[in-house]
Amino acid sequence: MSQSRKSAFFQLIFLVALVSVFIQAIQPQQEGKKKRVEIENADLYTYDAAIKANAQRLIGNVRFRHNQALMFCDSAYSYTDSNRFDAFGNVHIIQGDTLHLYGDKMFYDGNTRLARFVSHVKMVDKSITLTTEAMDFDLSTNIGYYNNHGKIVDTTNVLTSIIGRYYSNDNLLFFKDSVVLVNKDFILRADTLKYNSQTERAFIVGPTTIRGTKKDGVLYSENGWYDTRKNLAELYKKSKITTKAQILEGDTLFYDRATGNGRGRHRVTLTDTTNKVVIKGKFGIYNETTKMAFVTDSAMFIQYGKKDTMYMHADTLRTKPDTSDVKHKDGKFFMAYRNVRFHKPDLQGKCDSLGYRMVDSTMLMFYDPLVWSGKNQMSAEKIQFVSKTPDPSLAHLETNAFIVMSEDSIRFNQISGKVIIGQIFNNKLRIADVNGNAQTLYYLKDKEKYSGMNRLLSSKIKLHLTDNHIDSIRFYPKPEGKTIPIKELTEEDKQLDGFVWREKERPLNAKDLYPIEDKRKKNAGSVRKPASKN
Repeated sequence: MSQSRKSAFFQLIFLVALVSVFIQAIQPQQEGKKKRVEIENADLYTYDAAIKANAQRLIGNVRFRHNQALMFCDSAYSYTDSNRFDAFGNVHIIQGDTLHLYGDKMFYDGNTRLARFVSHVKMVDKSITLTTEAMDFDLSTNIGYYNNHGKIVDTTNVLTSIIGRYYSNDNLLFFKDSVVLVNKDFILRADTLKYNSQTERAFIVGPTTIRGTKKDGVLYSENGWYDTRKNLAELYKKSKITTKAQILEGDTLFYDRATGNGRGRHRVTLTDTTNKVVIKGKFGIYNETTKMAFVTDSAMFIQYGKKDTMYMHADTLRTKPDTSDVKHKDGKFFMAYRNVRFHKPDLQGKCDSLGYRMVDSTMLMFYDPLVWSGKNQMSAEKIQFVSKTPDPSLAHLETNAFIVMSEDSIRFNQISGKVIIGQIFNNKLRIADVNGNAQTLYYLKDKEKYSGMNRLLSSKIKLHLTDNHIDSIRFYPKPEGKTIPIKELTEEDKQLDGFVWREKERPLNAKDLYPIEDKRKKNAGSVRKPASKN
């Protein structure tokens, strides 16, 4: 053999030896990853290939150990050709300090560290107990799985579902299909749910209903969480709180079952199903105990009637139970504050403060109130309007009462006094009783031409009208006044003290109710301009 061949041969031998040493060095590490299951005890060891090939039979007080897990059973098969064993009778695994697994049977693979429990399966970990008929548990990740009904019990709740996952290291449970959580205060039903066993907080991840056992409140949401200890909820998607007569909806809802408070943010809707009322805004509060509600920021009140709908806008809207009438337990009293404006086909108005009694449709208006009905404008320091079916509706104007009836764009019949009570039929003023410093100004018409104007003053006046024209008038006592020919009328003659025609402030429709500031700026300087022509 030549010198060069000898050199190559020895180099090959050295390389093979080096690879052999490397393989021997890493082999213990690879085997360490798949440590074999250790048999620590059994009262009897037997082997019968006819019964179970490649399996040693262990009977009585059987104990295994694998990594950090200690396992017990009455009997087992330990397989000699694999890192597996099958356990039977009173199977018990202890993993770490808190995790205990029980079952009638268990099939364990030491390489994957997967334990499959069958029959009367129970898992106890920290504060929770899980029971089912079949469960797989991965001892390497401390994750358990069941797919055929399971039950979880902790200090506060009982949870059941068809499919369940338990992540012990994270104290997290995941439930799927027919999920039910039972608490002393409520019952939760969902298709999918996450649950933290340490905080006892349920995380809503799909359509979920939470129904109270003591109160009538029902929560619905598709995203959010519910703290089962504190009875607090924060809901984010398609969320609503429903009681016997109220529904609170919002993009984001906060709920405290102990106090009954529900708060909503962003596109909040409060529906009163009994009184057929909807209140909308960007922020709202409802208490299911006191049945009081509050909505603000772009607030809108909508009441649906048999014939028409009333829309009202204000800075703030409130509702509370009407305790003045014991016959109507579901009656509500509604309040609106600041920049109030409302519209319905036969009635429009504005003021700065308003109270509305829903049982008998009584409206109380304060601070520069104005009401329009047809061609009539009514104003006073306080207005009470009662809408009735059948007619008449009643308008009670108190202190500096004034009614303006439009003849055309420049002519206005006028009535003023301390108090005016008007009766409205079919959207038109038909009867007006004026008390205290009663004054009237109305145009006289001969066929289609105006001939003059009557200006009269008395303590009391009673008027009957048709289409804003006075049919008859009575004075108590005999009136003072005069008739002025049409050609002799001055601008001063055409107006009683306090006359202002404010038609431009009148809401035209529901969309015209806001933005209020834009409406006010648009009409500034023009709404109080007097007429200048005959």
